[in-house]
Amino acid sequence: MKLHVIACAVLVICFSALDFIWLGTVAFPFYEARIGALLLAEPEWSAAFSFYGLYLIGIYVFVIRAGLDRRSARIAALRGAGFGLFAYGTYDLTNMATLAGWSWAVVAVDMVWGMFATGLASAIAVLAACRLSSRPA
Repeated sequence: MKLHVIACAVLVICFSALDFIWLGTVAFPFYEARIGALLLAEPEWSAAFSFYGLYLIGIYVFVIRAGLDRRSARIAALRGAGFGLFAYGTYDLTNMATLAGWSWAVVAVDMVWGMFATGLASAIAVLAACRLSSRPA
């Protein structure tokens, strides 16, 4: 139980920090230049927080548990990258199929970001949990 609590806490901190840095420095100017007409002036915060809650639960269920079961940060990184690809890909490709003005550049960058951020945060969470609970990863 301690192992899972540590992993979840590290996951929340790590993924949130990565996404905050990404959205605050790189992504917003990139998105604004390509899909600015589709962006709200202010994010709908309840939807944003709902996404993060749901997404982090999904990472725990489909990625972190498998990494912890095998005590493998590598497994967590690979499964996290796959989960990020599927989740971000579903969002971006649906938007590409249904919204006028969506951009293939946004699809590609966003999907790569989802893979990278989810894989990295998952690996760090499993590695930290295993190290802090004295179980090698």
